[in-house]
Amino acid sequence: MPRSAGRVAVLLVIITGIVLRFATASPLWLDEALSVHIATGDVSLADALRRDGHPAFFYLLLGWWIDVFGDGDTAVRALSGVLSLVTVPVIWMASRRHGRDTAIATLLLALSSPYLIRYATETRMYALVVLVIALGWWALEAAWEQPTARRLVGVAAVTAAAMHTHYWTFYAIAAAGLIVVVAGRRPDGRSKAVRVLGAMAAGAATFVVWLEVFLDQLAETGTPWATRARPTEVFIETLQGIGGNNRFEGESLGVLLAFLAVLGLLAIGPARDRVLQLRSSIHPTVQVPAAAAGLGLGLGAAAAVATGGAFEARYAAIAIPFILLLAGRGVAMLDTRARVAVLTVLVLLGTAIGIDEARRTRSQGEEVAGAIDAVVGPDDVIIFCPDQLGPATTHYLKSDVERRAFPGGDGFTVDWRNYLERVALTDSVAFAIDAHEAAGTGAVWFVSSPGYRGFDFPCGTVNATLRERRNPQNVVGLQELFEGMFAIRYGTR
Repeated sequence: MPRSAGRVAVLLVIITGIVLRFATASPLWLDEALSVHIATGDVSLADALRRDGHPAFFYLLLGWWIDVFGDGDTAVRALSGVLSLVTVPVIWMASRRHGRDTAIATLLLALSSPYLIRYATETRMYALVVLVIALGWWALEAAWEQPTARRLVGVAAVTAAAMHTHYWTFYAIAAAGLIVVVAGRRPDGRSKAVRVLGAMAAGAATFVVWLEVFLDQLAETGTPWATRARPTEVFIETLQGIGGNNRFEGESLGVLLAFLAVLGLLAIGPARDRVLQLRSSIHPTVQVPAAAAGLGLGLGAAAAVATGGAFEARYAAIAIPFILLLAGRGVAMLDTRARVAVLTVLVLLGTAIGIDEARRTRSQGEEVAGAIDAVVGPDDVIIFCPDQLGPATTHYLKSDVERRAFPGGDGFTVDWRNYLERVALTDSVAFAIDAHEAAGTGAVWFVSSPGYRGFDFPCGTVNATLRERRNPQNVVGLQELFEGMFAIRYGTR
């Protein structure tokens, strides 16, 4: 490919990657609305997060961001978009030590990555997780090369930021610590290892300010919305995640990137005469990023399996920078023609998936809120069953009427403490009758959706109890969306 054409192609990838990070028009769904409500709510951040189960750093950033730019959907999502954009050059700079071709391939893969694009368009902490991990990678390698006070402070700062962003970063930090310990066994590495580990320990020590909240979360919250993770599930969901979705296109891209990552692990060097030579073990130049990705995900998966926790593709954010590097090196090992062809396929497929995801509506919350606002009366009562449908609906609801959520709350947030136990102990018949009596001559709005873990029976009972006492009117029908829901208006007889 001529250099001018190549530069134009790279420019187009850059522009497309930027646009797609701010392109989605979908209403906020549960976790996004929760993030905004926690960051802007009347309850203190520590108390709100005791019920939610996350550290505070992202919510502090989001609260400051909203103070400056407002709480509109585009505004609140732009924070993640900006964080994701900053991540791309950080990954590129960290990958440059692996060669120019690897750095360019990694840059293009990061720009067009549907994983990075997806979390750039969500008001959640995962774009920040990827950025912090990429910065940590860069800072650790720089500090290992030359452990100056300035570089060690950078390691401490990034470690602290990671600790306060998401609890899965603990596994990435543990993996980094193990890598440093192993590297410190070399004759010239002990002094460096002591300094770097000291910096990491100093950063981790800042977590003491959050320790009490963390212990409360550890005892009372978890992942009640999913079942225990299985090792194969971790592998498959990570594969689907790096490909952008669990449909054929995303899985195909995930398989391609995984194949190239393996190639990047084993290739001796760039192909000569179209012949690629492979090692039987991991190439020395990529042992550290391979260990960082494998150990981080492996430790997290082992902990999830052992404790009965869940795994979601978003947790793979702790490994994504390293996976992209390994895939980028795999591309760079191909001969020139094959490299251009493979990169073109990967970028086009990633971009197509990103565009397709940007077009998708993720929640019916705004639609349901609009339907309620259109005809709601002052004495009406709105029921959310499960309560997980509340945040995405109340975020757009303009009417000031009574709201009730099952098993508790008003639908503005979700209390995840002892969640499934509270669901099982809440009397669904009494809950429905109380709402019926509170509405009196007004209507009861029933907002629900099937398939939520632990809710099929109680929500079905609430619906049946209301149907025995009131006249139903279907207002919003369930759609096959990520967060589909339906709304029934129960008027008086």
